[in-house]
Amino acid sequence: MKSGRFREFIGIIAGFIVLFVILLVERIGILYETTDTDLKLLKDDQIVYMKEAARNKTCLLLWDSQDAGSVKAFSVYKPILTDMRVPYNTFDINDKDDNFGIMIRSYNTVVIAMNNLEPIGKDILKITEWVGNGGKVLFGVPPFKSEIFDFISSKLGVVSSKSEYALVNDFVSEAYFMLGAQNIYSIEDGYESALSAVLDDECSVYAHTSDNKVPLVWSRNYQDGKFVICNYGYTEKAYRGIFSSAYTLLDDVFIYPVINASTFYLDDFPSPVPSGDGQYVKRDYNMGIADFYSRVWWPDMLSLGEKHDIRYTGLIIETYKDTTSGQLPPNESTSNYYYYGNLVLNQGGELGYHGYNHQPLCLENFEYSKELGYKKWEDYETMKDAMDELIRFSTGIFPNQDLSVYVPPSNILSDEGRQMLGYEYPQVKTIASIYLEGSDEYVQEFEVSPDGIVETPRLISGGVIDDYMKITAFCELNFHFVCSHFIHPDDLLDEDRGASLGWAVFKERIDEYMTWIDESGKDIRHLTGSEMAGAVQRYVNIVPEYSESEDDVITLSSKGLIDTAYYLIRVNDGEIANAYGGELVKLNDTLYLLKAHSKKITITRR
Repeated sequence: MKSGRFREFIGIIAGFIVLFVILLVERIGILYETTDTDLKLLKDDQIVYMKEAARNKTCLLLWDSQDAGSVKAFSVYKPILTDMRVPYNTFDINDKDDNFGIMIRSYNTVVIAMNNLEPIGKDILKITEWVGNGGKVLFGVPPFKSEIFDFISSKLGVVSSKSEYALVNDFVSEAYFMLGAQNIYSIEDGYESALSAVLDDECSVYAHTSDNKVPLVWSRNYQDGKFVICNYGYTEKAYRGIFSSAYTLLDDVFIYPVINASTFYLDDFPSPVPSGDGQYVKRDYNMGIADFYSRVWWPDMLSLGEKHDIRYTGLIIETYKDTTSGQLPPNESTSNYYYYGNLVLNQGGELGYHGYNHQPLCLENFEYSKELGYKKWEDYETMKDAMDELIRFSTGIFPNQDLSVYVPPSNILSDEGRQMLGYEYPQVKTIASIYLEGSDEYVQEFEVSPDGIVETPRLISGGVIDDYMKITAFCELNFHFVCSHFIHPDDLLDEDRGASLGWAVFKERIDEYMTWIDESGKDIRHLTGSEMAGAVQRYVNIVPEYSESEDDVITLSSKGLIDTAYYLIRVNDGEIANAYGGELVKLNDTLYLLKAHSKKITITRR
């Protein structure tokens, strides 16, 4: 009798153990496994070249240092030519002498980064004569109507033009020109910024306004050469992809390296879950924030990731206490971190560092240009203590993970903070801040810094993807073949970030953005933050050089190839038949994506 009761008791205990295990698994997720990747971060000594181009300078970038508009255009075209590995020299028109015409002849292409052509004067005829003999010129910005312009306008295919610039408030690409051409890209606060021109029938128009009244990119053959006119006057970093695409129209075939990466970051995730009710969460779901995160927001994000094959990079915040001096108390509550963090890892994603708290790594000498409510760190030692504590906390919960990505809180990072990361923390391999200019933000290019940290800027953010973000994403897809986006789980709590729209609208718009990537960036790689950094390392190390024989065979060499590299190929005349030594994907009627896994590739045309 006693033994029967004992067996019953053991059975009850066993039942409780099973229930506990089930609840534990439900709470923390199935234990993650390390994800193998072909894009492991490289050692510093493997990066030998930093966006180097072939030695023979084939392009001349012509500008006017005395003109503010030309200075802006110059600042846009320099990084474009550098990143596309175009071997170029620059020439200030104010240094022009009697040898100008002879100098021009030593180049294959010329980019005129000047609205005002008057400083060129009658030497414009030397340029057009050179084009007639086979040269190629890109008018990189809309030219002003002037006596010099009128003198050559017919050669550019302009039948008539007006002195007043035309209004440009949107951008439409022909389907065969740029990726993502299925959309009309509106321009916020558009203004009169393009030459108002009527073109002849010999012009090929690649982009225009939606009403078809203003041609924005066109080309025209002239005798044995070619003119391309980029009639798009917004010379800002966000629009580089339009200018770079215009440059690719100059040659019959143009090949340039790209990163090929799409990454989606979750800032402040995992982090302490806010208590209480959010106004719009309560309105739409009648539940508190914690329940909303676990029952609605995160399951929906997982579904979106699965639908679009996106693996998230979550950025850890240990605490929201704003302590920036003295002792920094650790966060002893870790259950949410185990739960959400393991689910990110199970999804194939990864985790990185965001902050001990949400106070940027800035000391007392840092001057904010606007009041954001942030405190500054008391001294360098305390700022370092905060990073030490974040690393201790994160690696303690996820001991088998190599956390290597750092995202600055609010994308703000002081010089001292940046130097500290590079000097004190070898485990921080990449910083993912922002691409576009900001007032206090740490602004980046896609590059590897001298201290070895890989700079991988994020492009757009949030669930309310406005017109400026859309055209930025469109341009970067066509320039670096990159998409990079970040959101915060608490976007739904902040009215300035569109919380009043509600999660259903947010989710729909994020889904639309992810769908746009799928449709526009065919074969783009969906990567985590560290994989993006690995892709950038390989991208900066490539030094391409190619030539075409008379029988339409192109030989492409990739000095600095480590394992694989990617190229976009623009074919303005004909098609590509094969690429021996690489894998080819046709993206639209004129653009191909080439995966190179051999240092020498033979490309045949038809």
